[in-house]
Amino acid sequence: MRGENGRRGWGVLKHMWTFYQPLSLLPASDFFVELLVFIHIYLLAAWLALREAWFDKWEKINDLKTEVFLSRLWSSKNKQIRKILVIGGDGTIGSQIVKILRQNPEFETHVTVHHKFSARQLLRSEDNNMYYELDLTDKEQILLLANQLKHHHFDLAIFAAGVMLSPEIRTADGVEFHNAVNVVGQVMLYELLQNEIKRSIFLSSATARMACYSRDSNFLSVYAGPYQAYASSKLNLAVYVNEVSRKRHVTAVSLHPGTVPGHLYHNANPLVRYLNATILPWILRKPEMAAILVLHTVLREDIQPGAYYEDTEIVNLADCIPEEVSANLNYI
Repeated sequence: MRGENGRRGWGVLKHMWTFYQPLSLLPASDFFVELLVFIHIYLLAAWLALREAWFDKWEKINDLKTEVFLSRLWSSKNKQIRKILVIGGDGTIGSQIVKILRQNPEFETHVTVHHKFSARQLLRSEDNNMYYELDLTDKEQILLLANQLKHHHFDLAIFAAGVMLSPEIRTADGVEFHNAVNVVGQVMLYELLQNEIKRSIFLSSATARMACYSRDSNFLSVYAGPYQAYASSKLNLAVYVNEVSRKRHVTAVSLHPGTVPGHLYHNANPLVRYLNATILPWILRKPEMAAILVLHTVLREDIQPGAYYEDTEIVNLADCIPEEVSANLNYI
């Protein structure tokens, strides 16, 4: 069944904790799918706030830091320079990742930022860091950066860029903005540099579990609303990581770093923006904890390629995903 714009409606993940049955009444309604995703995301956010508060208590961050600093890559005894690529180093979590990496003088960190002034605030010239301005919606910039980085061999690549709750915007080639930044731009750079990267991690989101997916053949261009667009893009990213790891035998994972107040919420409604600036930083996960979780996940010896992680545990997202979603991602 196609909607007004020729779309064939929406599908839902095979997940026992979602209630999308009403969608069968209006399977092509963008308004209805956005409303249902909105409700699910805020219910999920409340649950995550409680779960993450429990996980983070008792100085859990110190245990994770110890494991990170004792990991093979961090504490290597051969004293060779290890190169790390961080995409989105000026974000709330990305900047904390860079800050932690700078503690190790044997790391040479290559960091992309959206604006050069961000890099000047984050990085000092005497540090062993290089930064690059990058717009992930601009394919020419991505190609130029990939050519600059081709002669490097990265031990780690951390894809931490992202946008959330953006109004309806599309790139020149018709890709919806969340998909363009969260998925296509980062995937394109990874594909160009894949042979130069030993291990990668992509920041997805637990909202992927609440996502609906479009059955449109041009699914990357679909926008029903900001919540659907964000959740779907994070689902697309997690599915891509699972598929590329399975088919090409590369070491790449995705994870939900936690519900962290920050600039990512600048497109949210006024109430959420107010809470984000006042109360939520005191009760939700801290950026440093999220950054440590990212590093802990990608540095662990028992890493499972293709897996999606939440709070150090694998969540079997792959079994919830219909084959048609995985097949679509082959065309990114």
